Amino acid sequence: MRDLIEVITYQDTAHAHAHHHTQIVLPLSGRLVLDVDNQQQAVEFGQACLISTHLAHTHLARENNQCLVLNALPIWDHQLESASVFVKLSDQAQAYLPFLSSLTGETNPLKTHQALNLLEHLLPIPQEKIVQADARLAKAKQRLDHAFQESWSLAELASEVHLSPSQLSVLFKRHLGMTPKQYLQQRRLTEAKRWLTSSNRSLDYIAQKVGINDASSLVRLFTKHFNTTPGHIRKSHQDEKH
Repeated sequence: MRDLIEVITYQDTAHAHAHHHTQIVLPLSGRLVLDVDNQQQAVEFGQACLISTHLAHTHLARENNQCLVLNALPIWDHQLESASVFVKLSDQAQAYLPFLSSLTGETNPLKTHQALNLLEHLLPIPQEKIVQADARLAKAKQRLDHAFQESWSLAELASEVHLSPSQLSVLFKRHLGMTPKQYLQQRRLTEAKRWLTSSNRSLDYIAQKVGINDASSLVRLFTKHFNTTPGHIRKSHQDEKH
């Protein structure tokens, strides 16, 4: 597999070929002609070419050029195709390209993935991808909603919905504004609050029922997220009933 981020100078004319991964070509300087699945266009800085998996493509370089190439961008996987091959980049995306270029040869994979995940917010994401991504997010969210008391790891949840952990994290952050772990914790605390206001069960019992380690962890999380204690919530609810 090629590096996730490359800076390439295209030369002459290439034979038509295809990859087993998605690829995005972003010119940094100069210009070249790209032909993807018999769609041909000259591209330069400010434009991008989105090449879906297995699409035959080639190039014709008649002048000096330098291009940023992204291979297998997180969340745009091999099952998803772009309806638009050639797209125009926003000013924010254009301003981000020099930073991405500086990450070629980066030895910290986490830094690379974080940088690419941010780019996904700046690129015009294919509509087909959004539809499929929403379905996978809904499935992951449903898993957490119905099995919140179980012990979940990010890798397990991602595997359940056929995504990588980084892809799933991006989806949760983009659509829900939080990580899967934060969503699960919120779901558990909501359920714990329901137990507190509808029963006289002990804090240890409630913590066990919602998947939190023990009573002290429950108190700590309530104080952090609600700025109050479980005991105060229970007392307030009882006072309201009288």
